[in-house]
Amino acid sequence: MVQHLTSTSILKAWEAGVGRRPLDRGLTLLWAAGVSGDLAALPLTERDRGLLQLRAATFGRELEAQAVCPDCGEVLGLELDADALARALPEMTDEVVGVGDDEILLRPLTSRDLAAVVAVPTPDVPAALRARATGGEWFPPALVPEIDARLEAREAEGELTTQLTCTECSTVWTEVLDVVALVWAEVEATALRLVGEVAELAAAFGWAERDILELSVVRRQTYLRIARGG
Repeated sequence: MVQHLTSTSILKAWEAGVGRRPLDRGLTLLWAAGVSGDLAALPLTERDRGLLQLRAATFGRELEAQAVCPDCGEVLGLELDADALARALPEMTDEVVGVGDDEILLRPLTSRDLAAVVAVPTPDVPAALRARATGGEWFPPALVPEIDARLEAREAEGELTTQLTCTECSTVWTEVLDVVALVWAEVEATALRLVGEVAELAAAFGWAERDILELSVVRRQTYLRIARGG
């Protein structure tokens, strides 16, 4: 799945995703990078792995993030490894859940499943996800606790977490890393910077956006220095 985003596809992804829900933005990034197939059908861990690989291929593996202490509000800087995070995500496959002689096939949840329950009242979400994970097949009520337990366990297994200690108040807590939000924030920041660079070079030299974006980073920065009188 490893791809990378060019300057042009970064703007394409940002433009397509800026008005969308966080759930949709992850798929938009993969789509803009040219990842093929039914992206909404990817298990959530596979989606996140693809996003982390995409991030490493586009910006490098060193990923900086921030976390806020839940007690004193101190902002902590995090230095993460996108490749290591991608490797830490488990492979999610179909599994058989059973109690006694009763069993049913449980598949991994996908972005499409989460999108389908967005408008479902909170108390009804577990049943809606249960139905989607089992393909709507009938199963004995005795299996409900086991299915729900496995869905909860899978959700926990698919979360990337890091333990942090506040440098100000020494509070220790576990932070869950939102892969889609992390990658999207960097793509959005880069897109906004690119828009500014395009506007500046177009005004200085009369070049078209397409031609400016096709310049290498080194050449673009050199022309920017010239445009700024440097």
